Amino acid sequence: MTTVDTEPRWHDLMSTWDAQQTGYLPRREERFTAIVRTLGAVLGGRFTVVDLGCGPGSLSRRILDTYPEATAVAVDADPLLLRLGRNALIGYGERLRWVDADLRDPSWTERLGVERVDAAVSTTALHWLDPGALFTLYQRVGRLVRPGGVLLNGDNMPYDPGQAIHERLANEANERAAHEAFTVAGVPDWDRWWTQAADALADEARERQERRARADERYGLRDGDRLTSLSTHVTALTEAGFREIATIWQDLDDRVLLAVR
Repeated sequence: MTTVDTEPRWHDLMSTWDAQQTGYLPRREERFTAIVRTLGAVLGGRFTVVDLGCGPGSLSRRILDTYPEATAVAVDADPLLLRLGRNALIGYGERLRWVDADLRDPSWTERLGVERVDAAVSTTALHWLDPGALFTLYQRVGRLVRPGGVLLNGDNMPYDPGQAIHERLANEANERAAHEAFTVAGVPDWDRWWTQAADALADEARERQERRARADERYGLRDGDRLTSLSTHVTALTEAGFREIATIWQDLDDRVLLAVR
């Protein structure tokens, strides 16, 4: 009798997730490296970091691999990505803790299990917040990160109005990267990856859709194509009590922003 293994192939799903993300961000590993190296340069090798909008934990994994004495709290509201991360990264044990929470929910910091952290990090996540929600999030992060700690956010942060040439160059570069990855190399794009993941994790995919519908009712619809500008991030961080706010790595509008608490 032949036994069919219906358990998702966690590492395959994680690998194709990373490939899909890199298709849109060809210098994604450089962005990760900038964040990871800066953590060590400022904080040393032993620290606690909260990963905001962690997805399946791609950034947390790289941090914990680099700093064996570090711990991470990974926060996301997507049940599919959380299950993928918990299973693909199970080997980190108690060094990596997962928190199921929406960053727009005022209670998300209460679920962390820690009152203060040394750092907050994020990649390709906070762009989906509207400006008001971003200001509120940074206020909460400002109270969570200890004095002398840091926030590092890697994301696409569009140019302010009046910089049409810069904006055009960024858009053209993004289009070229997507064409090379998804058309030429055949990497699964966003829609194709989610279709594959939903086939493997049907229950979580249904829950994901239900949660998104409830969140839209509670917080309102958000245009995912309207990214938050660099100046908005800087203003929000300043009002949240951060200082020394500057870009430490950049590829056109893809940036890593460092803010010191």
